[in-house]
Amino acid sequence: MNKQEHINYWSQLALNDFDTAVYNLEGQRNVPALFFFHLCIEKMLKANWVKDNLTLTPPFTHDLQKIASETDIDWTAENFDYLMVVNAWNIEARYPDYKNTLHKIATAEYIKIQHQKVETLLQWLLKKL
Repeated sequence: MNKQEHINYWSQLALNDFDTAVYNLEGQRNVPALFFFHLCIEKMLKANWVKDNLTLTPPFTHDLQKIASETDIDWTAENFDYLMVVNAWNIEARYPDYKNTLHKIATAEYIKIQHQKVETLLQWLLKKL
């Protein structure tokens, strides 16, 4: 695959994960929705990383701020700090007590706000491609 095909690959995966997050929200599966929101932003950042770097393989990390810092994106402090919030939703391989903590904060109101914020960030990152 060439550079543009890699960018398309990562961005399409990101959009699919966003759709999966919304599907989970509709079923009131809030914690899995947050996890897929994290995956969505991670993959969109990786699309931007590929665009801005010479190699085609983004870093093997789930740390959104690390990936973001290796792009040419001019980050606002607010957006860059928000990546730390989204990082907390990466529940893969987390201990059950951490997942329980997420269940407590993932209220309907919290999810509504985060859904809107993630969608706004996703659209902003899409425009950077």
